[in-house]
Amino acid sequence: MKKEDMSETKQMLFARNLICACIESDDNADYQGLIYHQYADNPIAFDGMMDFMMKLEELFDEWDFPQRGLAPRVFKKGSRDDIGYKKKKLSDKLPIEVISEANGVRNVQNKKGKLGTFVIQVVYRQDATWQGHVIHQEKNEKIDFVSALELIKIMDRALKA
Repeated sequence: MKKEDMSETKQMLFARNLICACIESDDNADYQGLIYHQYADNPIAFDGMMDFMMKLEELFDEWDFPQRGLAPRVFKKGSRDDIGYKKKKLSDKLPIEVISEANGVRNVQNKKGKLGTFVIQVVYRQDATWQGHVIHQEKNEKIDFVSALELIKIMDRALKA
């Protein structure tokens, strides 16, 4: 698609696990804001990019989507359930499908942050990091990323431009 065509057409992502990151403030390039997802009306606040990444990782684990490529190591006796892992139930449905059916789906691509807005789709969680796509809403620009660090760098560059 030509650059002039992209300005006329709004970039959109369609996926089960879309996240809208609304950046509200900046504390020396450590951003604070709100995370919106399709299965809840209320946003999740984050205080810094490390908190942002941890909260997204928790959501992905809760949804079991995208599934982890690596399981965390456990160095203590007991099962993984002892450290917060749920036992998988034998079912044909993924947890994200059950959550979607129970809560319905909301549009997250219409939210706006004071400093910037990013719609994020994490497609894979492989090699102990994330791979996917991000749309910087204000510039209508879609960028692929191959790691969580690259995602943070993309967001930082866009917010400083």
